[in-house]
Amino acid sequence: MFIGGEAPLLQTTPVVKFALPAPELRPLITTYYHVATPAPLADQLHPEWGNIRFSLSGSWAAARPGCDDVNPPRHSLFGPSDRSATVTTPGPASMIGVGLTALGWSQLVGEPAHLHANRMTVASGTLGAQLDALHTALLRTTWDDAPALLNAAFAELAAAAPPADPVIARLQEALVDGALDQVSVFAASLGLSERTLERLCKRAFGFAPKRLLRRQRFLRTLAEIGDRLDQPLSTLLDGSYCDQSHFIREFKAYMGTTPLAYYQAPRQMMRRAGAERLRTAGAAVQGLHRAS
Repeated sequence: MFIGGEAPLLQTTPVVKFALPAPELRPLITTYYHVATPAPLADQLHPEWGNIRFSLSGSWAAARPGCDDVNPPRHSLFGPSDRSATVTTPGPASMIGVGLTALGWSQLVGEPAHLHANRMTVASGTLGAQLDALHTALLRTTWDDAPALLNAAFAELAAAAPPADPVIARLQEALVDGALDQVSVFAASLGLSERTLERLCKRAFGFAPKRLLRRQRFLRTLAEIGDRLDQPLSTLLDGSYCDQSHFIREFKAYMGTTPLAYYQAPRQMMRRAGAERLRTAGAAVQGLHRAS
């Protein structure tokens, strides 16, 4: 029996919070984010740019078709992806993540992105040692203080690293704008040959230009649909989809399920993440985040 009123409600849904990095880091980092769940959780990540994720408590696991990487226990380097990953935890857990732009991947990680595409690994060398120290520091702080700690750490990393090719930021802006749907036009808009464009895209973004344009089209439509299930799907599709069946095939390729099954799933983490990311950073999915 509870004295003085009704029994308190148990919190069973995850808490998801976002924060922008310091202004000087925004060309490199999309957002910092924190997820804390008081109960078991399973959800699907969207295709995204690279991320660094720190496990603070509990046991987090991510699985992606075609990837047999072992989940690192402390911090993980998630490469850019063009397919969904299923994230699970069997009980209470918390983590902090750092979203990277393609420019950020090039400068902070410094390894060709295509070697990490659709993979999750432990950062090695100097970066790995610095992430070890940062993980230890994050365990000793709260989310309210974490952005300042992350700003200091990544400002130091950025200062010590050679600057990335500035054309990478122009490539990302062109991809996010969504005005391009052909590789030849993509290359011409940046004054590059198609061969140079392919080399840069693989190194900085993880995929060839054609795959990137296709992925971006899917992400634009995913963000446009949101949770507006009261509207016909056909009215929300990107104009370059032939029809609704075309989009459904693409959805299955990227998310591994049908739109109906996906939108009927609880999505307790990603629903909140989309709303909080949009409120904080102006983009519901990381793949639509502007480098500027």
